[in-house]
Amino acid sequence: MPQFSGHWYSGRAARLVFVEAALVGMALWINGQNARGWRELAALVAAAACVPAALYLADLYDPQVMRNDRTRGSGVLKALGFAALAAAIFGLLGGTLPRGALIDTLGVASVGVLLARAALVARLDEQGHNRVLVIGAGQRAAEIERIIRTEAYGEYEIAGKLDPSIDLCEPQQMAAVAGEVVTATGPLLEQEGSEASEVALPPANEVVPASQLIVGPGGAPQQIQGPIAEAKVAALHRGEEKPLATVVSLPTHPNPVIAVTARTLSDVVRDLKVDTVVIASEERRSRLPIEEFIRLRLGGVTVLPAQRFAERVLRRVPIALLRPSDLAIGDGLDSPVTSALKRVFDLVMSAILVVCAAPVLTVLAALIKLESEGPVFYSQERVGRGGRIYCLHKLRTMRIDAETASGPVWAAQKDPRVTRIGAFLRKTRLDEIPQVFAVFRGEMSFVGPRPERPFFVQQLKSQIPFYGMREALKPGITGWAQIRYPYGSSVEDARAKLEYDLYYVQHQSLFLDLAICFHTVKTVLFGRGAR
Repeated sequence: MPQFSGHWYSGRAARLVFVEAALVGMALWINGQNARGWRELAALVAAAACVPAALYLADLYDPQVMRNDRTRGSGVLKALGFAALAAAIFGLLGGTLPRGALIDTLGVASVGVLLARAALVARLDEQGHNRVLVIGAGQRAAEIERIIRTEAYGEYEIAGKLDPSIDLCEPQQMAAVAGEVVTATGPLLEQEGSEASEVALPPANEVVPASQLIVGPGGAPQQIQGPIAEAKVAALHRGEEKPLATVVSLPTHPNPVIAVTARTLSDVVRDLKVDTVVIASEERRSRLPIEEFIRLRLGGVTVLPAQRFAERVLRRVPIALLRPSDLAIGDGLDSPVTSALKRVFDLVMSAILVVCAAPVLTVLAALIKLESEGPVFYSQERVGRGGRIYCLHKLRTMRIDAETASGPVWAAQKDPRVTRIGAFLRKTRLDEIPQVFAVFRGEMSFVGPRPERPFFVQQLKSQIPFYGMREALKPGITGWAQIRYPYGSSVEDARAKLEYDLYYVQHQSLFLDLAICFHTVKTVLFGRGAR
């Protein structure tokens, strides 16, 4: 998964963007040579740009949407249809274009996009690009498995899971459990006089014959199911000449047992063709092969703790995997240079927003006054950086007596307190524009965590761990959580949004701020997540 300016991106989406941009550029280069004058060339450029723009607006660079659309491709076809419509409009604005230039440009770009997505997205196999070995046997390891299976969207696949309490150098007594890496130094035998729940491993240094392992929680016959019965069957054929395999994967279960004859972690990684090792042990004091991890890194294998791996995959920080030391140790979260750059960025973006929105604000102010009594703007106290309280201004979207009887409450879907013009303002996020004056005063940033009311902040700090970390930065008009998660109206929503805020706190950069602003435009256009 590639990283740019501190932010992690989907590897498959990044490859797709690069390939499709090259194809659109090639189509433009082929047909742009016949353009007569800058106006025709500008029309062809705009027409060609309609293809990636339509794909972006349809969320077809999002890994989850790409994966869901990979079989039928209906989303891509719809997006290309809208791109053709927009390109035709640009073609009319461009005057008389060379014969067939517009159709050729759009046609070459569209065919290239379809072929690229057929090759990079609609793959026949479901195996990911990166194989992961999970070191752990508890809830943290189970959470990493769940993330890879349900939220990695084919970028990663589980090669195996290894209990860190197992000493690979010595024979162990264990029961074979589906979904775990089981070490073996010889054929599995039932230990005489032992309890039925144990399997003994004799000290003979042998590999495991592939035909002798019969492990099938769902596929083996009933009379030989279970590790003890299967080990008995395996022991019956020890003397026969059979093909040997150092790693045997038995596909009778979605998460099969893998028997490995390796004596070291490096051997396990080699046998299972692992690209990434994730340390997901329950306790930091667990016995971990530190020297082995160092050798793996020197050999090109990525070794990550559970929280950092989940950060890469999800682009948020799962609180379930987070420990206080994960936030306490690391690079500084601020510096004079980054603060100065961010301040300049805030002022420039706020000035652009005010200039562009000034005519709209005038019309909206008149509509608010005509619909209901009360002021155009309303003010509320919000919590800023370091827990400081400041006054925030927005366009009024509710009745003036909205909280007279109830006090502070979460906004709800179809909230009866919201006026008709207020519902439109909330859906389009236009009510947020007056917050730019708080940015000019230095109390807010253009990009940052959503500002919350002191009443809710006190509640959430007592119910959600690490919630105070949001106050490490100034709150923002838009932010990573605002574009990645819909409007929150509960403690669980606040917990989910905090995970995105924590990611932004640790990975903030000028490039990420630009990306968030760019994505905010799409969020506003389609009215996503508003309430």
